[in-house]
Amino acid sequence: MDSGKQSVSPNSPSSKKPQGERATHKKITTPLSRKRSKKTLPDPGMPQKLAENLRSSGIHPTQQRLRVFQTLIESKGHLSAEEIYGLVRSKTPRIGLATIYRTLHALKEKGLVEEHRFNDEFSRYEARPAKHHDHLICIECGKVVEFDQPVIEQLQAAAAQENHFTIVSHRLEIYGICDSCQRLKK
Repeated sequence: MDSGKQSVSPNSPSSKKPQGERATHKKITTPLSRKRSKKTLPDPGMPQKLAENLRSSGIHPTQQRLRVFQTLIESKGHLSAEEIYGLVRSKTPRIGLATIYRTLHALKEKGLVEEHRFNDEFSRYEARPAKHHDHLICIECGKVVEFDQPVIEQLQAAAAQENHFTIVSHRLEIYGICDSCQRLKK
């Protein structure tokens, strides 16, 4: 079972430094290990809380996944995959669009992100909000306004109770024309 390599233990005579020199322990990193650590460890600017959220959801927090997740959390709107790609790529140039789609799929599967299909043909994403909200969507310009209306929530709960349903989830999207588009038409 000898691999042909000699093993030197820290206390063996061949590992001792000459008198007066201090033994130092340096971690040897190769270009490959440096590349790997950059990809899988969050860079210092990334909030640890995001990494913990991913870990607790069963997603390994790579730098690219953290960038996608952080972009969604910091955004105030509903972003398409291409918009997310553009924002993330400005900070992580080597990321590919396929990685964005895979990450969005994983985040959605774990309940960290919501996917919406409003009045257009592609998906838009937002980080799952702490509090439920519904959407008003302009059919002219595509503007999306989030709103929370407790009366609507109460009516839905009452309707479910009357019909012996347990609400698992719901989505309310109201389509119309926003104030700005109405003024443009006049």
